[in-house]
Amino acid sequence: MSQPKPRCGIQNHPSVGDVIVCQKVIIIEDDTPLRTSIAQSLELANLEPIPTNGFTQARRSIRSNFAGVILSDIQMPDHSGFDVLDFARNKDPELPVILLTGHSDVPTAMKALKSGAYEYLEKPCEPTRLVETLKRALDHRKLVLENRHIRAELETQLPFDGSATLHEALEETERRLIEKALIEENGKVIEAAQSLGIPRNTLYDRMAKFGLVAKAFRR
Repeated sequence: MSQPKPRCGIQNHPSVGDVIVCQKVIIIEDDTPLRTSIAQSLELANLEPIPTNGFTQARRSIRSNFAGVILSDIQMPDHSGFDVLDFARNKDPELPVILLTGHSDVPTAMKALKSGAYEYLEKPCEPTRLVETLKRALDHRKLVLENRHIRAELETQLPFDGSATLHEALEETERRLIEKALIEENGKVIEAAQSLGIPRNTLYDRMAKFGLVAKAFRR
C-alpha cells in the first residue's frame, strides 16, 4: 500500500528531533488552463501546489516561515510579479520567488532577478525544467528553515548563561545539520556533502569528530 504524501512543515525523527518538509508551491497565474496545467505537473512530481488566480488571492498564503516557494506570472491584469516579489520579501526576505515571463518580458525578468527573485522561466516552460527549478528552490528554502529552527532550538536548549560557550553552540548546530543531511540522503556521504555544500573529505572529518557513522543513518 502506498504511503501518504508528507505535508509541509515539521515532522519528528527519532534521532535528531524535528525534520522540515518543504513541498508547497504557491502558483499565481491568471490564465486558468495554464494554472491548471502547472498544478497537475507539480502533483505528478509529488509537490503540493496552491493554485491562485492572482496576487489578491495568493497574499493570504504568503507569510514568514512559509514551508514552500512562490511561482508567479509577471504580467497580470491587476498586479505584477514585482508586487508579489515586494510583498514576499517584506514578509520573508529569504522566501524564493520564481517568475514566469513571456519572451518579450526577458528584460523585465532580469530586472526582477536583480530585485531579489530566485529565478525566472520563459513561457511556455517544459514541465521537467519547471519541476527541477522548483525543487532546487524548495531545497534552498528547506535549508533556510532548518537553520532558523536549529538557531531557535539552540536559544532554548543552549542559553548563553555560562552553561554553554559560543563555540559549543556552533558545534552543536553543525552536528545537527550534518545529521539532517545524512538522514535525508539515506546515509550517503557524497550526496550529503553536496547538499551541505562542502567537500566529501571535509564531511568525513566532521563526522569523525562528532562520532557519526554513515550506516547509522541508512534506512
